[in-house]
Amino acid sequence: MNTYILNRLKRTYNQKGFRGIVSSLSNYVGRKINPKHVGEFPFKYLFLKKRRSIKKFGEKYLDKLDDKNIIPFGGYLLKSDIINSDSIIYTFGVGGTLHFEEKVSKKYQCRVWCYDPTDIALEFMRDRDYDKKLINYFEYGIWINDEKVKFYTQDISAKNSGGSITNLFENSDFKLLQCNKLSTFMKKNNHRKIDVLKIDIEGAAIDVLNNILDEKIFPTQIVVEFEFSESSEFDENKFNIWKSKLANLISKFRLNNYKCYNLPRYSHSPYSTTEVLFVKK
Repeated sequence: MNTYILNRLKRTYNQKGFRGIVSSLSNYVGRKINPKHVGEFPFKYLFLKKRRSIKKFGEKYLDKLDDKNIIPFGGYLLKSDIINSDSIIYTFGVGGTLHFEEKVSKKYQCRVWCYDPTDIALEFMRDRDYDKKLINYFEYGIWINDEKVKFYTQDISAKNSGGSITNLFENSDFKLLQCNKLSTFMKKNNHRKIDVLKIDIEGAAIDVLNNILDEKIFPTQIVVEFEFSESSEFDENKFNIWKSKLANLISKFRLNNYKCYNLPRYSHSPYSTTEVLFVKK
């Protein structure tokens, strides 16, 4: 029970009363110990070296949550008090869900620019009924250059599959898909700033964020998932290389006056990835 959780509970009590407190605590406990939420045996991560290493990394290099205004939005956390109807929001990596985009756009009545060129996203967005006045979808990926890039298939047997530029899934099949730098998208959309940037791009986030900082683009807040490996086997040498790259990126964000919050995942394979919220001070 740290200060952040206590302040969140106080906020919930002021808004929803005692029932809200009970509901919030029940949901929290459920996400921690219910196999339906966790997707596996609860606390399995305690026995897996890869996940224990990811957990230790977050505790060592990232900040603990300390702001009660950082709240959930469709599986991600954002600092809610600096978002409004004029906010410009970019998301990269739709996959098969719009929970985040719909939650944010509906709450603040702001527009969201979504990008994902993979088959799974194309099929999902083609069939999905969503508010096209608020959510704009484009069939492009994000990368460090404006070019067609190899997206290695997530599931070779699947008709529609996601993909990874860094071959996170270690498959040989790939598709060439068009990608652009963030600065290119901003020019096309005539945007000079970004208020919220969400990145979930299967292993490529470190390279992309280094490019964004090098080009002097500083979104107000960035919520991002850093994936190390989908393999069940743990390669300590590879992990140390990945850890060093991510630690250097976090240092660059701090030099540019960002808070770097650790967002421990308590459901869907806890500590299988590192999730971070960067907030510009």
